[in-house]
Formats: sequence, C-alpha cells, structure tokens
Amino acid sequence: MVISKIKHLKNERETWLRTLDYMQQENVFLKTSLGDSIQNDINNEVLERVEFFQNQFVNKDAVIALLRYDIAEQNRLLESSGDLSNNYMAIVKKQNSLRKDMARMEKDFNELKFQFNTYLAEVL
Repeated sequence: MVISKIKHLKNERETWLRTLDYMQQENVFLKTSLGDSIQNDINNEVLERVEFFQNQFVNKDAVIALLRYDIAEQNRLLESSGDLSNNYMAIVKKQNSLRKDMARMEKDFNELKFQFNTYLAEVL
C-alpha cells in the first residue's frame, strides 16, 4: 500500500516539475514582451508599471527556484534507500505543504499574467 502511495507522490512531483518548466518559459516570454512594450517613448507612469512587472517577474523566477529546491529535497526523501514506512508521515506532510505552495504559485502566476496582458492591451 505504501509503495503505491509513494509512486503517486513521485508522479505528482513530476507534474510539478513540468508545471515549473512551463512557468519558467512563460516568465521568459513575459519579460521579453515587457521589453518590447517599452520601445516607444515612456513617461513616468509607464515606467513605474514596467518596473512593477519587472520586479514581479524576477520574484517569480526566485519562487520557481525555491520550489525546485524544495521538490528536490522531497525527491531525496522519496528516493532514500531507508525504510520509507518510517519516513512516510514526514514525506506526506512535506508533500501536502508543497501541494499548497504549488497551488499558490500557479494562482499568483496566472493572476500576474492576466494583469500584465491587461496592461499590454492598454499601452499598445
């Protein structure tokens, strides 16, 4: 029973890594779009918004890196050669925490993309 649950946790981990890869690629695209949006003359108000989005995109890069690190730590627990049944509750607790962190990141990232696309629609 524990083996099938561990397999599920590993599958969930792989899904998270693919999601983080997508968000990282999307973040690069958003930063490129931000740079393209300031090719024209910009005023102070536009500059403030550009700085806001740039800071948010850099922040998302940092959060993605932290999540990757936490997932790698979880992977070490899942792949440990020791008795998994002894560590199972700690693994599940960490997995639940990661699940919440990933859900929050996905929600925040999607909201940021929506805000940025709304901004682009206004300035272009």
